[in-house]
Amino acid sequence: MKKIVLVHLILFCFLVSAVAQQPATSMLIEDFEDGNSQNSLGGYWYSFNDNQGGGKSTLQQASWQQGFVKTGGYESAGMFHLDVVLDKGSYQWDPYYAVGTAVSKTGAVNPSAFAGISYWHKGVGHELRVETSEITDYDYYSAPVPAHSDWTLVTIDFSMLMQAGWGKKEKLNLDNSIKLVWNANKTSGIFEIDEIRFVKEIKYVKENNMVILPAEIPAAVLLKGNVSSALNDLSKKYLSKGMNLQSWAEAEKIKSANPKDWKYNEAIIKLQADQGLLGIRFPIDLDLYVVDRLNVLNGTQKKIEIEPLLYTLLDSMNVWTKRYGLSLTIDYHAYDGSYNRAASKDPKFRAALSSLWRVIAVHFITEKREDLFFELTNEPCLSLPEGEFIDQADWTLLAQMMIDSIRKTDKTRPIIFGDTKWYSLDELIKNKPLKDKYVIYSFHMYDPFVFSHQGASWANMGSLKGIPFPYSPERWSTEYRDFGVSDGTPQWVKDNMKKYYQEGNKQFIKNRLAKVKNWAFDNQVPLICNEWGAYPKSAKIEDLNAYFKTMGEIFSEMDISWQVWFGIMDSENKLLPGMAEALDLKKK
Repeated sequence: MKKIVLVHLILFCFLVSAVAQQPATSMLIEDFEDGNSQNSLGGYWYSFNDNQGGGKSTLQQASWQQGFVKTGGYESAGMFHLDVVLDKGSYQWDPYYAVGTAVSKTGAVNPSAFAGISYWHKGVGHELRVETSEITDYDYYSAPVPAHSDWTLVTIDFSMLMQAGWGKKEKLNLDNSIKLVWNANKTSGIFEIDEIRFVKEIKYVKENNMVILPAEIPAAVLLKGNVSSALNDLSKKYLSKGMNLQSWAEAEKIKSANPKDWKYNEAIIKLQADQGLLGIRFPIDLDLYVVDRLNVLNGTQKKIEIEPLLYTLLDSMNVWTKRYGLSLTIDYHAYDGSYNRAASKDPKFRAALSSLWRVIAVHFITEKREDLFFELTNEPCLSLPEGEFIDQADWTLLAQMMIDSIRKTDKTRPIIFGDTKWYSLDELIKNKPLKDKYVIYSFHMYDPFVFSHQGASWANMGSLKGIPFPYSPERWSTEYRDFGVSDGTPQWVKDNMKKYYQEGNKQFIKNRLAKVKNWAFDNQVPLICNEWGAYPKSAKIEDLNAYFKTMGEIFSEMDISWQVWFGIMDSENKLLPGMAEALDLKKK
């Protein structure tokens, strides 16, 4: 007989030893005994994948219908089986292959009458989604489920499901017809499920995953002093108290030349000025607007021609920021992974990107404002496959080539440079300043990461919630599940949770920044942190306010300019309650 592992996954796959057998009060959704494509409640099964978006994920078998097999299930004569082959192809996001089934609300079936669902699983990790009609932007409630080498009982608590994406937040309405979707999006391999049921009750027992300890505040690292230069004064004047126009032009090519169709327009720029912000960082993937782009990037086409739409975007931001007294940083945000390891070593690719910056510099040569900044390339390594990096020497070479290309046209334009591994301050301090006296050095900072990225699915932390800032033993717990840490949460996240009593405080953050601050002092170069913040979906507003107040104080104390990425505004780009006070911004 097979070895059976009884693992209950509560709140995104928590290990709960109290539940040792299939709940007695349950309703069967599907046992795959009949081998057809209709579940036991009358809903049909279906499948979809990434192919329409350019992905190439497939199944080893001829079709997903062949996944309905009548042998080898969990102690049964049937199960659902897929051999999934994930292949990103040209798809922009993570590849996936998904199967789902519909459950209609009827007089006899109402999902809201149940606490969750359970099913037996063996094979690759996946995401379980509960789809309802209220959510129209694909940000469905979901739970990540890890891989299991043996048949394992998974129990998903409906009350703990989370929206882990960027969509509009909606209350989960289970008094509804729903769809259950199993999305294989982790690794290629075998995926099997059996005995899917609604369950009436889910019980918990204490697991004592963590220990509640007093806050441990580290000794302060000695700071050497501040940078004294005209460029540092310029940076402090124009680059402090700034925001990013994020999740827009860096993520896709804008199609409309009409500002009324843009996510960020003149009204939004004015609003930020009214709210007391002083600068705008405009992330945009510049090379998407190059005519005959692929041939330019591979060196076949030497001459660079720009689609007029790019100038419409850049010029609009230039005019609006000047009109309302905000600085403007044009951030070349290569979001699509085109700047990869192979490209970083290709002389033709380097020449093309350097020439692109010269074209941009020529366009702005008559613009004399001193608060316009060029940022060479955001976060080398962005959007690359896990484990693939850009060597620091290769990135430094390209950055210097870009600067030299700009300087052929514009001798004094302030330029922003950040280093490899997502603008790591640890990488930056390994490097020497570039050969140009008008460079401001950038880093990105999200420490402590388990606080700033709780609820962020892209960081494998979509289930995390309610982590306080600063750490206090009164608000801590011995239980992972109280903060959404699951069996599927990466080990490094669990390790950081156990260290949070040491890292969830102001002095820990100051000590992290002291490393780069002392490097800047030694080299007498200005610093900016132009991406930082805390994802607001799962943190309490009082903790967000405390975190942003702390960070604002640190940047001010350490003479570091800043532009926030996320966490201070609502969906209408208005400051969240308390943020004006936290960051010393004037209210509208």
